[in-house]
Amino acid sequence: MESLSFDLPGISPVGLDLIAMLNSPQTTVKQLAAQAKLDPVIFGNIIACANSPLFHEVNNSTDILTSLVRLGQREIKRIVYQVVLRSAFFHESTEINAIMRRIWQQSLTANVFMQKFVSAVPEAYVLEGEGHDYLECLGLIHNIGYVVLLVNFQERFLDFFSANAETPLPEFFREEREWFGGHDHFSAGSAVLEAWSFPPAVCGIVAQYGMHSQDFHGEYPALHNLLRLSRHVIMMTDYNFHPRKPADFWLEGTEIPTAEVDYDQIISDVRDSVRSIEGAFA
Repeated sequence: MESLSFDLPGISPVGLDLIAMLNSPQTTVKQLAAQAKLDPVIFGNIIACANSPLFHEVNNSTDILTSLVRLGQREIKRIVYQVVLRSAFFHESTEINAIMRRIWQQSLTANVFMQKFVSAVPEAYVLEGEGHDYLECLGLIHNIGYVVLLVNFQERFLDFFSANAETPLPEFFREEREWFGGHDHFSAGSAVLEAWSFPPAVCGIVAQYGMHSQDFHGEYPALHNLLRLSRHVIMMTDYNFHPRKPADFWLEGTEIPTAEVDYDQIISDVRDSVRSIEGAFA
């Protein structure tokens, strides 16, 4: 991966530093506050969320430290990841930007589904140790490799998606490697996350989420299965980006929970949440 550039122009340097800080257990709330002040967009989103009815009942505050304490670590991560990463999925070209927006929406939907699913059916996938912390961002970052491919192979990017819009998924991913010099979004995503100091466990899931569960070599197989399940569910929604063929691609080799699940209700909740999040950005 030494040949790839990880200089993603849409990523705010302040936001990238915040992500690295959030991945370090030594980071204090005061350090996060000082860093967040450097980016008006991140600062504004944190203040707005902390002043929402969900997190306070009386006085509004524009103090970043107070806001961070109100929100807590997980909510801070959610806001930072969404604000920082969303800007990476943007391009000045209208055609390329349309592709990147769809990839972002698929990623956001995966993230929301995974959290909603675990909340609704906690016994389905047991997340041990830091698994719950990784749940906050895994869906958002699992497609970040496409941004890396765009930066490094801009002249081939649009042609690839135009030529393979109807290509079945197994062949689609093989074509990725052919078009992009042996790289695909799995390996490129894992490599940039490693460069950003993400935990090896997260990098491993991103690198291998296209594999069947029996072929997965890494920590947190439950998260690996959950991400694949989210991708299957997304195929049935308007937020799907990749080809829908074959229809059971993401279920093959995925351990499906035996618990009774009301998928229709979860999907409805996911749609409402995604619309709400995107509306807030708009």
